[in-house]
Amino acid sequence: MADTFESLGIDEDYNSFLKEEGIKSPNQMQKEVIKSFINERSIVCLAQTGSGKTLAYALPSTELMKRKENDAGVSTKEGSPKIIVISPTKELASQIQKVFKSISHHVAFRTRKVVGGEKRSVKASAFEVLIATPQRLAKGLKSGEINTSQLQDLIFDEADNLFEMGFIKEVENILRHVDFQDTRVHFFSATLGEKAKEFIEEKFKKLDAKWFNFESNKVQKRVETYNIYLSPKEKLNMLKAFFDKTVKGRGIVFVNQKNQVVEIDEFLKTTKSKLKYKIIHGEMSQKDREATHKAYVQGKFQVLIATDIMARGIDIKDLEWVLNFGLPKTAIYYLHRSGRVGRAGKGGVVYNFITHYDSKLIGFINDAIKSQSTLSIDLIKKATQKASKKQTGKQVKSDKKKKTSTKVTKRSKRYESNASSRPKKAKNSKKTQKRR
Repeated sequence: MADTFESLGIDEDYNSFLKEEGIKSPNQMQKEVIKSFINERSIVCLAQTGSGKTLAYALPSTELMKRKENDAGVSTKEGSPKIIVISPTKELASQIQKVFKSISHHVAFRTRKVVGGEKRSVKASAFEVLIATPQRLAKGLKSGEINTSQLQDLIFDEADNLFEMGFIKEVENILRHVDFQDTRVHFFSATLGEKAKEFIEEKFKKLDAKWFNFESNKVQKRVETYNIYLSPKEKLNMLKAFFDKTVKGRGIVFVNQKNQVVEIDEFLKTTKSKLKYKIIHGEMSQKDREATHKAYVQGKFQVLIATDIMARGIDIKDLEWVLNFGLPKTAIYYLHRSGRVGRAGKGGVVYNFITHYDSKLIGFINDAIKSQSTLSIDLIKKATQKASKKQTGKQVKSDKKKKTSTKVTKRSKRYESNASSRPKKAKNSKKTQKRR
């Protein structure tokens, strides 16, 4: 019986939802977290990307809420949620709301979402669950549009990103409205930096939170990595060869800046590529971002060209690969980007475009990841030591001689044959390396 959600205290009313989602039993993380949550403990849960953290808080939080409703009845108080989930991005907020709505079809409750850029107010409506971005929630609490008089659970999803994105002020403003005697506070994330950890430990001493660490700060074991060495000028042509000749299925191309998204978009348009793709970045309107995200989740196009707004928590079930067009600036974001594949026990592939400018960055990412005691992966180091020195000298000379187009063709052919067939030993190329 320990392998069922019912044995953890989740009512049988949830069984139809679990069946609809094809979920037969909780994983180890969900077992331990749900058990403590049902026992009304505050939770700090660190677990790998794709391990089912959303369900680990959505099921027990709504279960506890329904138990109280059975005793006290359904609330008619407007703008006063019983559960608040805080998301660092609008896209993740939409995904979380979708999970709660799916549950609510089987276990009746009302859910709302408030994010930046939306003019709609929730003041004149009654609901039990609120999904919000930090700035929008802080503004709503200050204006009185939202109140916490009935709040039972306050949940921070992708908790460390709230600190990385500079939301500490908003988080502190939100916490001023919370009565910790009546409200449990929870943090869920795949990674947790020292600043975030110190903040949680300092602010929530009295909560006596239960800490869990389920192999966090880790790339899933089922994810394979292919590193492609090239010059900066070769990137766009290699990207087209990558789409036309090599990669199959649906994936995300991650870039570091909005202008790079635009550059890739313009390049693909000029090449008249038949690829079905769209772009997404933080400067797009809220309406366009939501429409693009929704269309991609629904499988209406193959490839998404995105900044890191899509790197955290986003769950796309049939995603097969991720390409880092440019390496992220931190090890944490490498883990989160990689975590878009290999979710829920499935496999996936991560491709990295690496130039001679990246040798120090690669080493930094590798060292930063390995410095975390819970992580054990060999990212890029051996390939870097052999290839980056050689590449630096060769590519600088090549760039000066302006022979890029010839080298792109040769490299594209070598890369296509290696990546598509994925041999155990890449005999045809010394510069394309495979790492598990």
